[in-house]
Amino acid sequence: MTAFPEPRRVETARGAFSLHEAGPEDGIPLVMLHGWPELAHSWAPVFGPLAEAGYHCLMPDLKGFGASDRPDEARAYAMDALTDDYCALLDALGLERAVFIGHDWGGAIVWPMGWRHPERVMGIAALCTPHPARAPVAPLSILEQRFGKKHYIVQFQDEGLPDRVFGGREDDFFPFTFRPGPPRSIWPKLYPEVTWLPERFAEYDPATAEPPVMGEEDLGVYAEAYRRTGHRTPTHLYRMIDENWRQTEGQDLTVRCPALMVTAERDAFLPPEASEGMEERVPDLSRAQVDAGHWVTWEAPEAVSAALLDWLKERFPV
Repeated sequence: MTAFPEPRRVETARGAFSLHEAGPEDGIPLVMLHGWPELAHSWAPVFGPLAEAGYHCLMPDLKGFGASDRPDEARAYAMDALTDDYCALLDALGLERAVFIGHDWGGAIVWPMGWRHPERVMGIAALCTPHPARAPVAPLSILEQRFGKKHYIVQFQDEGLPDRVFGGREDDFFPFTFRPGPPRSIWPKLYPEVTWLPERFAEYDPATAEPPVMGEEDLGVYAEAYRRTGHRTPTHLYRMIDENWRQTEGQDLTVRCPALMVTAERDAFLPPEASEGMEERVPDLSRAQVDAGHWVTWEAPEAVSAALLDWLKERFPV
């Protein structure tokens, strides 16, 4: 299994987090936020070089995930609440500011940290997840119109569906999910069905499927955690998409701190093209791209670590 530090429980004014730490305590703090259906363990392939370079890696299970607190009401996972959560984590750790690094949903959180709480954010790095302009209408309606009612985010509005579909099949769900990104040449053949996760999972055959991006022991970390927690609270993030959009009305979404956008060439869910035009909202933006699918920390750990370190050493040297 990929080496990863043991967690400690950190109590904050907004609940408790299970936190994994590495690197010198007096190093520049990096708050590293994972996505769905992940855990802090998703940083296992990339944290080592950052810690060895002198940065203090702070890797929590997100609220609702793993061993962190899991409030049951969906409203606790709206973006105003989530960004307040990570300010509270900084408070509990005695930190004024930190560099925030996020992947997938973690990326969706770190960008609002930059415009909601700029005084707490030194810099931002996002893997795969762009900082988009505000959509003209509620995002769920866009997804349904573009990909149909079977798009997994549309289906996840049913709070019980993830447990009905994935619950009890975690040993299959994570090998099904954590697979390499497909070559771009076949993307036109994949849509919209590639976004129909429940239907695709129902047809999943591990005997014929492409191997996952990690080994059995790492897959087991996720399976064990989700067997314990279930799939409801980790997917509450998706139930707040329209609420998050409403919260941006009339707001200045500009992120003025130094930022890095790392795109993944073969990410069919968050393709590099989705980040086009970000410079309008992130004027101090650097870019890097890696040859990987969506699970960049597992598919291209050396390239991801190098991209992060190059930017960190330039903008936040230790």
